[in-house]
Amino acid sequence: MGAVRNGLQLGGSLLVTYVIAMGVRFLLPKQMGVERFGSFNWADSFSAVFFVATHLGLEMYIRKEVTRRPEHASDFFGTTLLIRLGLTAVLMGALAYVMAHDNHTLEVRQLVYVSAVAQSLIMINGSMAALLHAKGKVAGLSVSNIVTKLVWGGGLFLAVVMKASLPWFAVPLVASEAVKLAVGWYLAKQHMGLTFKVDLPATWEVLRKSLPFFITGAALATNGRLDVMILGLKASHEEVGYYGAAWNIAGLTFFLNPVFGWVLMPLASRAAERSEEELTRLIRRALEGTLAVTVPMMMLIVLGAPLWVGLLGGKFGPSAMALRLMSPLFVLAFVTMNAGLWLTMTNREWWVTITNLTGSLLVIPVLNLVLVPVMHSALGDGGGAAGTALAILLMEILVTISLMGRMKGAAFDARLLGMLGKTVAVCIAVAALDQTVFAPMNPWVRLGIEAVLYVVGVLATGAVRPAEVLEVVRVARRRGQPAPEAAEAAPAVSISPAP
Repeated sequence: MGAVRNGLQLGGSLLVTYVIAMGVRFLLPKQMGVERFGSFNWADSFSAVFFVATHLGLEMYIRKEVTRRPEHASDFFGTTLLIRLGLTAVLMGALAYVMAHDNHTLEVRQLVYVSAVAQSLIMINGSMAALLHAKGKVAGLSVSNIVTKLVWGGGLFLAVVMKASLPWFAVPLVASEAVKLAVGWYLAKQHMGLTFKVDLPATWEVLRKSLPFFITGAALATNGRLDVMILGLKASHEEVGYYGAAWNIAGLTFFLNPVFGWVLMPLASRAAERSEEELTRLIRRALEGTLAVTVPMMMLIVLGAPLWVGLLGGKFGPSAMALRLMSPLFVLAFVTMNAGLWLTMTNREWWVTITNLTGSLLVIPVLNLVLVPVMHSALGDGGGAAGTALAILLMEILVTISLMGRMKGAAFDARLLGMLGKTVAVCIAVAALDQTVFAPMNPWVRLGIEAVLYVVGVLATGAVRPAEVLEVVRVARRRGQPAPEAAEAAPAVSISPAP
């Protein structure tokens, strides 16, 4: 019940922040143009790859261990904060050296430096937020998310209106992350009694246990970053602009990602402590829920790709190819998140680490080096971006096969397979109608009809069950109080209490 309430609180804040983010995602490409927007994305990706070293793997460790022992946070958080600040200083020096010997303009180099400061703050805030998620205290964090997103969005709007130089477009992110850090520290002290202390032996043990999470996090953090760097080198910043525009649109399907980490991971940690069977049931139902949400969003992107790209302006038309190729990526990403969570909570985290490391640092670079120049040459504008999109999609397919295969029989039950089969059938039927019966229609009208048909199809086949959605709402509204019928039935069953 607590997890559902937290999910709804965080989901409500995400709804507001995603409205702001959606406006920014469409505003920036349209106002900046293809080349400047490409440079903006390249600088963000370049700085993010540099600062992967400050990840340390703490977020997953916190959600796995601090969920069970909240007082443990003070043992390592202060020391790891000092380590991160020291790494930031070293990395800033290395970044300045690299950029001094680079042929980019002064404006782009300055943008990289400001983006680097933002990346350092983002890493620290990720761990701070994980503490509050582990404790289950998210109300203040939800408000903080909205406020900081307003700071970010408002700052970018001012930069656009004032036609600011490129470095100023990264300043709002630094400001919003600084505000988030101050609020997060206050909330952690209030709810967890977090104190700043230096304990080297305890921190060393935490970092040792976090190593597989660090490697996995570093590999995942380079996804969408390393490929952008290669795209800029093997094609052009215009292709990075096309790719970035497509990513901005497709990335909206990742709105469930924060709730997944904030709510499901602590819940899975408690379930795993009780039994692997309970964890497996939880992951199967979570996978069912994420598919119910992400698949229709994928269909909207695939069928409406030219329309969404058109909202950015005609100059971004070549982004449609990359957008269509990206659309299945996010469905697969949520599948791998669920599988990876199950493997981590059953102490098989090194399989997740090795799989992601192989995909991100071997498969992705090789595919990009092959596909980008070939597709850019063959397809012209947008071809390089499509090559990068295809590379990351193929990598995600391989990762999904690896992780789901390692789960073996725990991956699916009859109910999940039935839901998946029905959903696929509905998708095929809607796609076939799009290419035949509805093809002559106005594109917006056609997309609206197809959306309605999809909803009717999944409800009629039972792929999505409205009664279970209503039950989630009822659970949340009980606010921790057991339903009368549950209270009456309590003596007849034995359920281990949540820690």
